[in-house]
Amino acid sequence: MNAFVNRTRTYLILIMATLAISCKSTGDKPEGPAQGGWITVTGIAAIQNGNLGLAKDEALKDAKRLAVQEVLGSLVSARTDVKNFQLVSQKVTSKSEGMIETFEILSASAVSDVEYHVKIKAKVSEAMINETIAEVVASQGKPRMMVLVDESFNGKSDPNKIAQTELEAQFIAQGFPFVDKSTVEKIVAKNRRKIASALSGDNSAAKSIGVDAGAEIILVGSSRVKEAGKIAGSQLISVQADLNLRVIDINTGKILTAGQEHGAYPHINAESGAVNAVKKAVTPLREKLVTDIVKLWDINRGNTITLLITGLDYEKLMVLRGELTEKVRGVKAVNPKGSAGKAAKLEVEFEGSSFDLADRLLTSGLSIKLKIGDVKPNALDASAK
Repeated sequence: MNAFVNRTRTYLILIMATLAISCKSTGDKPEGPAQGGWITVTGIAAIQNGNLGLAKDEALKDAKRLAVQEVLGSLVSARTDVKNFQLVSQKVTSKSEGMIETFEILSASAVSDVEYHVKIKAKVSEAMINETIAEVVASQGKPRMMVLVDESFNGKSDPNKIAQTELEAQFIAQGFPFVDKSTVEKIVAKNRRKIASALSGDNSAAKSIGVDAGAEIILVGSSRVKEAGKIAGSQLISVQADLNLRVIDINTGKILTAGQEHGAYPHINAESGAVNAVKKAVTPLREKLVTDIVKLWDINRGNTITLLITGLDYEKLMVLRGELTEKVRGVKAVNPKGSAGKAAKLEVEFEGSSFDLADRLLTSGLSIKLKIGDVKPNALDASAK
């Protein structure tokens, strides 16, 4: 009888342990990728003004983001060529909706008056994530670019932007990242006078535009296309294109490299001939500029970055200055440039970009916790939490 009781007790303990393990595996934390790329996660959203529908939508979006991020983490951990995980994460997360092949809502409910949970089982496209990772890896070590070209056809301003479009396409194909087009459009709309100055040769104006756009280098120049008359004995029109470009380093405001190229193309249609003539000029010039940029641009060079700190008194500012050189990898020196009240301006000599510095300020274990504000190619704003 005692043996039977002991065996029964043992079975009950085993059953309870099995149930405990099963319950733990279906908790709120991501369960990890299953076979075929499936993963189970729970998204959370705040309930605002009792709007459960909106809260459910936001919790579903959060769950999709979590699913993509979980798969992303496992894929990145298997690679050795990813140097900037934050940039990869931003790129992938911005496309998270499109990276979910299919999903099933397992549960959706308000867990309190202020919080809504949606649990989903989702199949994430590893192929799309790997494609985005490859794009970021290809752009690592290459400066973020912006292109401004003054274009004319037969002496009149050409709104078609043939040269600018072709330059952007060819540099992107070489793995160079570009400033977002919507950002460029906004800057062009409100800085027409400054852009005119940049196009006429004012490098300081070009630098200012690049800073506003978040570019690291800016290509500025002109494209002059014209018909040179019909070719003897045919109906073909000779179309000539002359392209002049200078590449400006936004950090220094100086010309990094420059070049010019001529292209000609015979065509029965002048507009079509213009497109091809410009392409013939862009290709060899782009090859030269890429060679020069890769050779002259060193992403690990020492940059001087202006760091504006707010929310610290002088004593805490001294502590922060010491920790910047001691704890933040890549910081060579910190030079104070003045302070007023709880605002101070520092010049930081740093091996990398201001975007790299922003990342390291958040991850280097500083005793004074900082909140990052605006980040520009040679400037960074931060405040004490």
